[in-house]
Amino acid sequence: MYHYLSLSNMSLYHILFYAFFLSSIPVFAGITGVKATVNIKTIQQDMVHISILTPHINSDEILYIMPASIPGTYARMNFGYFVKNLQAYDKKGNVLPVRRENDNEFRIIGAKSLIRLEYDINDSYDDKTYKLDVFNPAGTNFQVDTNIMMGHQGFIGYFEGLQKVSYEIKVIKPSFFWGATSLYKKSVSDTIDILSAKDYDELIDNPAMYSKPDSVSYMQGKTKITVAVYSTGGKVTAQMVAKALKPVTSTVEKFLGTMPVDRYTFILYFVGQERSDLRKREAYGALEHSYSSVYFLPESSDPKSLENWVAQTAVHEFLHILVPLNLHSKEIEHFDFKEPKMSKHLWLYEGVTEYFSVSAQAKAGEISEKTLLNRLRRKIISSKYIMPNPVSLSELALNVMQSEYQKLYPVIYEKGALIGLMLDIKLREVSGGSITLLSLIRSLSTKFGPAKPFDDSVLFSIIEKETKPEITDFFRRFVDSTEEIQYEQEFAKIGFEYAAKKNITSYSFSGIKPNINTIEDDERPDTLRLSVKDTNNVLGAKQGDIVLSVQGKNINLDKEDDEAYQALFSPQNDDEVIIDVIRNGQLITLKGKPKSSEKTEEFYLRVNPMATKAQKAFGASIFH
Repeated sequence: MYHYLSLSNMSLYHILFYAFFLSSIPVFAGITGVKATVNIKTIQQDMVHISILTPHINSDEILYIMPASIPGTYARMNFGYFVKNLQAYDKKGNVLPVRRENDNEFRIIGAKSLIRLEYDINDSYDDKTYKLDVFNPAGTNFQVDTNIMMGHQGFIGYFEGLQKVSYEIKVIKPSFFWGATSLYKKSVSDTIDILSAKDYDELIDNPAMYSKPDSVSYMQGKTKITVAVYSTGGKVTAQMVAKALKPVTSTVEKFLGTMPVDRYTFILYFVGQERSDLRKREAYGALEHSYSSVYFLPESSDPKSLENWVAQTAVHEFLHILVPLNLHSKEIEHFDFKEPKMSKHLWLYEGVTEYFSVSAQAKAGEISEKTLLNRLRRKIISSKYIMPNPVSLSELALNVMQSEYQKLYPVIYEKGALIGLMLDIKLREVSGGSITLLSLIRSLSTKFGPAKPFDDSVLFSIIEKETKPEITDFFRRFVDSTEEIQYEQEFAKIGFEYAAKKNITSYSFSGIKPNINTIEDDERPDTLRLSVKDTNNVLGAKQGDIVLSVQGKNINLDKEDDEAYQALFSPQNDDEVIIDVIRNGQLITLKGKPKSSEKTEEFYLRVNPMATKAQKAFGASIFH
């Protein structure tokens, strides 16, 4: 927000104060903004050349800083590592002294004369040193005349103290390239785009991808959705992805009620066998931004596999349009790219978002009740194994950049989501159903919003004023401290039965396990073969049998809790199972009943058949 100051209404004291204040800012009045030129048309030695026209600096020295990390990631990536041959010039073309302080910081001597920087950058996708572990959706890729992944943090830095000046990026590109981004873009010609950002934060928050055009746009409510795809082997198209995404964006709109953004861009990079070096890393995933998200996923021509990968990641990322876009702390609003300082509220940004992604899919009928319970159960199991020794979520969040906490970070998506569910239950309890977690987040988003951050230390107090004192106690016990959630009693409230250990009757075809054979050329879906240790098994199955169908249904290996797969490998009773297999090129039908046995199941979670109507109704209000 800009504030206009009228000199006629200011005292001499105030005039002098502002004169002193403005003189301390290292840029002369009337000379504002950074103008950069990024040449992706002429790439030499796999490096992109960057030219920076600088604001006029009035200090003798200044630091040019590349980010150590960016919002949405919780690890040091040190993008300055990829900068090579940086030189500084004055207006006469004389070279100014530059001292590299570390990977990310370049100290320019004689900065009052500085007018231009020139340097080259390598891309993270082709880094063979493995010195850095750059998360691929935050990374950079330079494939000549083919694809440029333009996470601006890997291209452009900022001058210390000038993070809030405007940025204009001139992109020189091949005429057949098109740039996908939610940033304001003006196409000057078929080889020049101009990208504009109000400040460095907005620039970093709006990545771009340049490649041959493959995009689809559609309206979800009043929001324009753009889907841009690059597929290394050409097996995935924007049309295919848009078809998979439409149920996702529809689910999110139904869940939120209204969309809080007017535009949104899905940028997707699919890696095939052509880039076996990248596939070996298996660093698949996605990174959220305010008006877009970037995805790095395995290429597959199988629509079911594609749908699964997209749906698994996109719901969570798209829901970030609520949090942290509309609700975040000062640590995110004023992100320190040089020495990142973390907010304690990762439970909110990632944990609650993950809970909402599960809840939204359940409410929309996208996942079954069985799948819902399996997801919740897996989150309990994962949180136990990831973090066997208790660490509070607040402590983890504040220290997540440190190596000893990095290995614990995934627990935010597991225990954090469970905290979200338990908080939702608590809010509904103490308010008689008038306050839900979603309604609370909406209320707080109205109070704050995209440009008004909250103070990290007072969020719980603010929430207490919006709700009840019991909620502050909840945060004290389960977020700031390490007290164990009483899952048994909490799940009982919503009609589910939980037990840390429970003796149950189990059914199985003993000695038969799945052996999933991935086809290396990726021309067809994965093949399910049987691994048979007991040659006298009741089905008469043999080693290497290829499964075609179970109970007359094809197995979908990419579908979570697939009914046909479960009938063979996790039967729930002793009903006869019929499977069709290929053996030595011949179709054979096998039949048999699974055997029962008694076993102790850990982390038992099922629908409680003895639940009361009130408990069932409570659960339905959350998930249906």
